[in-house]
This record gives sequence, structure tokens and C-alpha cells, in this order.
Amino acid sequence: MPPVFGLIANHISVALFPVYLFMILFIMTVMYERLLKNHSKIAG
Repeated sequence: MPPVFGLIANHISVALFPVYLFMILFIMTVMYERLLKNHSKIAG
């Protein structure tokens, strides 16, 4: 993922770094919740 932010920073601004981190955190949270939901269906 760092190369992706490098491209963003070179073309736009480094000030978007907090937004970039928030988007990654949001995606990780959604994926984790989906994992828990799918795991409970399999185990349950």
C-alpha cells in the first residue's frame, strides 16, 4: 500500500495521508466484520 500513497502524494498532496489511513482502517474493519460473520455461519 505505501507505493499507492506515494503516487497520490506525488500527484496531489501529502495532506491526504490521514484520509488514506482512515480509508484503510475502514476497509480493514469491514473485512474483519465480514470474516466474523462468515466464520459464525460455518461454525454455527
